[in-house]
Amino acid sequence: MQARAVYNLMQIRLLEFCETSMLLAPCSECSMNQVDTIRFPALPSFSNALSILAETSRVVGEKYFPVLVEGLAEALAVRWAFICNLPTAQPGEATTLAFWDNGPAENFVYPLANTPCADVASEGVCCFAEDIASQYPMDQMLTDLGAQSYAGIALRSSDGRVLGLIAVMDDKPFCDPGMVEEIVSLFSGRAAAELERLSTSSLNERLGKIVEASVSEAYVFDKRTYRFELVNRGARENLGYSMEEMRALTPWDLKPEFSREQFIEFVEPLLDARLSVLTFETVHERKDGTTYPVSVQLQYFPEAGDVFFASIIDETERKKREERERLILHEMNHRAKNVLAVVQVLARQTAKRNPDDYISRLEARIAALAASHDVLVHNSWQDIPLDELVQSQLGHFEPLIGDRINLSGPATKFKTTVAQAFGLALHELSTNAAKYGALSNEEGRVDISWRDTVTEAGEKFLELKWVERGGPEVISPEARGFGSFMIEQSLAQQFGCKVEMVFDPAGISCSFIAPYEKVVPI
Repeated sequence: MQARAVYNLMQIRLLEFCETSMLLAPCSECSMNQVDTIRFPALPSFSNALSILAETSRVVGEKYFPVLVEGLAEALAVRWAFICNLPTAQPGEATTLAFWDNGPAENFVYPLANTPCADVASEGVCCFAEDIASQYPMDQMLTDLGAQSYAGIALRSSDGRVLGLIAVMDDKPFCDPGMVEEIVSLFSGRAAAELERLSTSSLNERLGKIVEASVSEAYVFDKRTYRFELVNRGARENLGYSMEEMRALTPWDLKPEFSREQFIEFVEPLLDARLSVLTFETVHERKDGTTYPVSVQLQYFPEAGDVFFASIIDETERKKREERERLILHEMNHRAKNVLAVVQVLARQTAKRNPDDYISRLEARIAALAASHDVLVHNSWQDIPLDELVQSQLGHFEPLIGDRINLSGPATKFKTTVAQAFGLALHELSTNAAKYGALSNEEGRVDISWRDTVTEAGEKFLELKWVERGGPEVISPEARGFGSFMIEQSLAQQFGCKVEMVFDPAGISCSFIAPYEKVVPI
């Protein structure tokens, strides 16, 4: 439309020129021509501009802008020509896409405030034939350049938004500012279209790269054929298909719970606009036949070519996490009940066998239970190191570890189900050692060791030994208390552990021999 208008204007002026039958004389102030006091654009100048514009039409993309400013400067015989982008992210700045200063010059960013370009951005056009620097005294760049004249036109998108501007400047006045505006306007149409195309292309390219690299799976499929048109990398890699293979597939090829008819019926609320988005959970089937759970957000875009867009999240990890949490809650509930049951047994047996010091003994045993529990919590209820469990039951004897209490054995872990029972057994041994045994005097020692053993039949066991030496002479008790019961019978019943207690006058020794697979994680 713009080029056609210029063409019509040229015809009118050519007719006027022919009717006057006047000869054109060169203007002494500029390279333009004039007839007496009425100035008309010289036909060779317009022809040259149109010729240059036609030549620049062969160039597209970012390479177009340098060619544009060079052609514009040549058409108007001016020193400077430039095209600017006005980024919405920095509304107070302009960024040159191409700059001509009697030759190609480097691009730069400059503030818009108090410049003629700011008026172009707000008003759409600005033209000063001379003395431009005095009109904008705050624009230091105009003064530094020695610019005399300026003409600029806003570059608008198809919906009217200002995307940038195109402008020319010279170090001498414009002889015919009207013609300068018209030629700049002539170049601005293509410049605006190219700027909008590149802006949209850049945005689409960025969005495309983001969607392609997104961890969420993205699918676009056609409403008529339901075949996939676009599938991002994350989805392709998870499914095991190439893009070419995906284009032959439909949603029901990936969702085994849907038939063709069922899926088309399922998306009907999107097609008749009852719903703007469908959210649901299903499973996807990979090329190798395996499946994985997904959550889907499905939308329909009739204005974008009658396509569906599906944003899909692989829920495998979430499902696993939920299952782990469910198991943990179940296990915690089970363990809490077990702890309460143990406390009940401790309370009953302590009251029955030790009525005189019931409170102190019960508190000590519950504290031992709590110490084992702390070790479990510290290890996130995972398998716990045996040495940590042993040390947790030595309580205030910790300063003696490495001196009078010796720990030795390979790095070994106990199952969480074993920890509390063995912890209570070790507590009873350490309590007895403190009251009557090797830790009741200043010279006694306790050796705690563990090792793996294998029988001739190939059965593997874990052997844990507690050996006291240097304490008071040991006298074998006439009756066994609750502590002995905890040590000898409880572990045997729960884990098939063989317990041997020897009341040697030189010191008590106790060994635990348990089937490896029942106490140690394999």
